[in-house]
Amino acid sequence: MKTYILDDSDDMWRHFAKLIGAVSWPAGKYLANEMLGGQVSDWERVIVLMDGDQLAGFCAVVREDIVKNTGYSPFIGFVFVSEDKRGHGLSQQLVKLAEEQIRQIGFHKAYIVTKHVGLYEKVGYEQIDNSVDQLGRKMRILAKNL
Repeated sequence: MKTYILDDSDDMWRHFAKLIGAVSWPAGKYLANEMLGGQVSDWERVIVLMDGDQLAGFCAVVREDIVKNTGYSPFIGFVFVSEDKRGHGLSQQLVKLAEEQIRQIGFHKAYIVTKHVGLYEKVGYEQIDNSVDQLGRKMRILAKNL
């Protein structure tokens, strides 16, 4: 498994955006469009796990996630593991890689927006708030001190 930590100046940025945009999850297409449209910048990062030439998973460190104007930042968002790679702890690996990036950037807390209960709590996240996302869905906001 090879890890790529990407910013918008990376030579592989467009290549990985296309791979991310082709996954089954609609948020992958959204992230890919953000990447290709120059909407991921500054200290934001996209983290990709590759198994040979196959996309195994990805996530992003972003200023703002699908809930807007929360006052929280940075978020670990867009956590996705390919269907055939699930059940092997890759989502937890992605989150840990994102946390390392957040620390390196200089932040001491990370946030995650999710509907899921139990997944991120396994790696130390606790619910601190509720919000409604851009699609009108009730979401949980989780946080972890790094």
